Amino acid sequence: MKKKIDIRNLEKNDLSAIVSMEERVTGVARKSYWEKRIELSEAIRPHWASLVAEIDGRVVGFLLGRAGELEFGLPGTVAWIEIIGVDPAFRHQGIARQLVESFTASAEDHGIATVFTLVDHAKQPDMKEFFARLGFAQGKMLHFQKEIG
Repeated sequence: MKKKIDIRNLEKNDLSAIVSMEERVTGVARKSYWEKRIELSEAIRPHWASLVAEIDGRVVGFLLGRAGELEFGLPGTVAWIEIIGVDPAFRHQGIARQLVESFTASAEDHGIATVFTLVDHAKQPDMKEFFARLGFAQGKMLHFQKEIG
């Protein structure tokens, strides 16, 4: 039986759970990085754009997003999903799906009609498939990059 997943706004006291989650996935603990990201999230992002998922009061996933106007020549306000993380012990339980669905519903509630994200299709084919299952399609924009140094 699946446990109930509760979605709420991310808070400063979620820091240790996020750092621990990333460390278990990557082997690296970046506390100062996440402190800055959460601080930035609270300072300039809409309150609905950064979320955590909990099961039985334990943080098991998070999503950092944002909204922006007239970015990259896009008309109006759009939303961006920047980072999604799910505790490795809780994967394949619909946590990321619920985070994305909550984020997109909140964006729609705020008059936003388009949500973007970036996926490395060569290194993250599972993420490409995940977003496709949620109704995302490859957009018309093409990203460019230049390696420097």
